[in-house]
Amino acid sequence: MKLLLLVVGLLAACGGDPKPAVTPVAVPAFAADRVELDPSFSLDELLAPQRETACSSSSDCAGFGKCSGGKCGNCSSSSDCNGHGKCSGGKCGSCSSSSDCKTGTCSGGKCGGCSSSSDCNGNGKCSGGKCGSCSSSSDCSIGKCSSGKCGSCSSSSDCNGGTCSSGKCSNYSN
Repeated sequence: MKLLLLVVGLLAACGGDPKPAVTPVAVPAFAADRVELDPSFSLDELLAPQRETACSSSSDCAGFGKCSGGKCGNCSSSSDCNGHGKCSGGKCGSCSSSSDCKTGTCSGGKCGGCSSSSDCNGNGKCSGGKCGSCSSSSDCSIGKCSSGKCGSCSSSSDCNGGTCSSGKCSNYSN
């Protein structure tokens, strides 16, 4: 009986409730990753949806650069671009004057700018200073009009020499 009283007394002196053991938890530390972008990219280019065009040979590109990695628009010289701007950094589309551009005027070093629809040479209407908008497929020299933009297709015959892949013409440059 004395032993039982001793145990009860010890429990009462210590608060009676056994306390749960607290185990420290390691919290992982995260460092902010830093991504550096090529300064030649404009904000519009970074935010623009990326166009997926497929090709199996440069003939699928209908003059819009060479086929490389399954995509059109690559180049090793400006002659590969067929008037879709000059070759810069391995890609077609850069310009120093509007004479470098088959479609649109040279604006901000890129082809496709416009002040009127006549600048677009059949590649859609001029809207917001850019070629490529449309209200019907007759506004588009390459592809059909879809959601107000030229360049969509259901078959390669819509692409005026390019290949239709995933609903886009491989030779559409805007």
